[in-house]
Amino acid sequence: MAYRLRKLRLWFAWPFFLALLVYAKSTSADFGYGMPIIGLGELIRIWSHGFLMKTRRLATDGPYAYVRNPLYVGNFLIGFGFCVVIWNVFVVSLFVIFFFVVYGVTVKGEEERLAFRFGNTYEEYVRHVPCFLPRLTPYPKREGAGFAFYRVWGHGEANTMVSIILLLTGLWLRQELYQNREPLSEFTMILAVCAVILAVTLLYIFVARKVKGRRTKRKPAS
Repeated sequence: MAYRLRKLRLWFAWPFFLALLVYAKSTSADFGYGMPIIGLGELIRIWSHGFLMKTRRLATDGPYAYVRNPLYVGNFLIGFGFCVVIWNVFVVSLFVIFFFVVYGVTVKGEEERLAFRFGNTYEEYVRHVPCFLPRLTPYPKREGAGFAFYRVWGHGEANTMVSIILLLTGLWLRQELYQNREPLSEFTMILAVCAVILAVTLLYIFVARKVKGRRTKRKPAS
């Protein structure tokens, strides 16, 4: 079931990215408006992953004390931020409709699984914490677990960071080369190179940690 839900989200992502490339028509001001929204969404995802231990315990701390699905709130902000960058009514409409249809199905399946696993604890959590719109005060019965940055890497957040950096860089280069038909300035070239280097570095760190984790699991106990 979890695999099918992930596959459903991937099928949602591809037409959205295709629409971004086809209908992209941006300005420097659009990037200025959209990038803070994208950055906020990614910060929420990082914050969420730092408290998430998946099947080991029910996450009720950090952002989970205010909203049940902070990762999806972050995803919405990231996607909407990209919509702001290109600001096309068709793309915005496509994104909003598909987001709530796809994630509505996803959340329903996940909540059934969590209710089965955590029982009354989860049911009480659901009664007090909203699904998408955050509450103003933190959930009073949270466990008090702390943020751990290693969980952020362990959950593969580097992939999201790399995707954001490369997509923003691609949209910026498309604006300068194809839309404006102007040669790249030195600043744009330096920015693009730095973005690619940062993306490659994040990807390398993620892959290295994955390989190290697999080797540790395979290492026989002494």
